[in-house]
Amino acid sequence: MKLTRIEKRVMTSPQHTKQAVNRAKKLLHFASLEGKENFLEVGCGSGAVSKYVASNYDANITAIDLDPELIELAQKSVHDMPNIHFLAADATHLPFLDKGFDVVLSFGVMHHISNWLDALKEIHRVLKPEGWFVYADIVYPRLVAKIARSFKHSYGVTTTHDLNLFVEDNNFSSIHTSLSKSLLWNWCEAVYRRN
Repeated sequence: MKLTRIEKRVMTSPQHTKQAVNRAKKLLHFASLEGKENFLEVGCGSGAVSKYVASNYDANITAIDLDPELIELAQKSVHDMPNIHFLAADATHLPFLDKGFDVVLSFGVMHHISNWLDALKEIHRVLKPEGWFVYADIVYPRLVAKIARSFKHSYGVTTTHDLNLFVEDNNFSSIHTSLSKSLLWNWCEAVYRRN
């Protein structure tokens, strides 16, 4: 789902991009990245996280977003970074070969994808065995999810239970997880390793 004009403004704000980069720094610390050369960021927005990774790790970064305007914005600031490529693509139909990436990053994207499970399956498909999936997003308490799913909308509604089932069914090891709870939704941060 493409973001609304207001969502784009918030997402490209300096405060939001700083939060995203800080989250990436914190979570990447839990992954063993030595020798990991190919990174994919799903839902890169303005590209702040990808630019951080490209500047701080010896890696090639491919970053996708559904919105061509955000991809164009991201590309404008990386003319001197040959190890990063931005591409307009759908997270539920990734245009990449199986097992092509050592690390996949996804920050605050899945709740914008109504068929978020298809996106997670695609992430699993393109991630190499022993690869790292670094994730942060909204997850809903079961009662809130049940109510939200009864409305027709284009947002993804997932619970911690749904995410845990996906991790278990797809043979990921949970290296780090944290959950910040609120009344209507929770914020989940996790680092998984594909077995």
